[in-house]
Amino acid sequence: MSKDLRPLKEYLEDARARKYALGGFCLWTYAYGKTIADVAQKLKLPVLYIIGDAEVKFFGGEKNAVAAARTIAENVDVPVILHADHFREFDNIKRAVEAGFKSVMIDASAYEFNENVERTAEVVEYAHKAGVSVEGELGRIAGCEQKLSVDEAEAMQTDPDEAKRFVEQTGVDILALSIGTVHGEYRFPPKINIPRLQKISEKVSIPLVMHGGSGTPEEKVAEAVNYGITKLNLATDLVKTVGKATADVQSEEGFGYSVANLYAKAYEDLAAYAEHKMRLLAHNIL
Repeated sequence: MSKDLRPLKEYLEDARARKYALGGFCLWTYAYGKTIADVAQKLKLPVLYIIGDAEVKFFGGEKNAVAAARTIAENVDVPVILHADHFREFDNIKRAVEAGFKSVMIDASAYEFNENVERTAEVVEYAHKAGVSVEGELGRIAGCEQKLSVDEAEAMQTDPDEAKRFVEQTGVDILALSIGTVHGEYRFPPKINIPRLQKISEKVSIPLVMHGGSGTPEEKVAEAVNYGITKLNLATDLVKTVGKATADVQSEEGFGYSVANLYAKAYEDLAAYAEHKMRLLAHNIL
């Protein structure tokens, strides 16, 4: 198998066919990414990194992020996918593709349906010529700061009939849905709309994605995978895991500052968290 980065489409198509999902783990350093990859290799699963504008800046640009992911790919025997997450502008996506990303997300969900279709289709036409997978989004996922009534939350969710039209009109490979998850931490009890997901799954055959995986009840995650969810984005819980581990070790008596002392437990805890989530998402095939 080539050691270069891989397009996401083929792996999520397999996931939908066999009823499992991949965790999309937010990437912000090489060492963190290698920790996740080692777990994926242990379980013989593809490793999927998601990276947004903020994380791209941590790496000093798209080319450096690609270089880090490629270095990881050269040192493991499982496929490595680097996915540009929630990119909103065509120029940013073009820069990511030119740098070597094989998978991108165009998030035009803030626009009304027709403009979302137009913007997404433009990216699909460009990216497919370069052999790059494209994820689009329909419906709006609440942020952790938003306090919505039940009716407001329901109105933001993906409409099954619109989902079918969106896929047909854009040619998108992967569809991100809004079914009740939030970005960030939940400030209210999560209400994941499984019946809505089921209706969408009946109308749309491409891989489906659920964002806002941190804090979502695991029984709902497992149920969602059975109805076509093939990727669950994970970011907030990863940051919390590192933050808690580094805070805990600094509070220990006799702690001495060094990189190894500060981060060893964090990487151990990251590995344990990643393995737990990978096993949950892929329990149907492991």
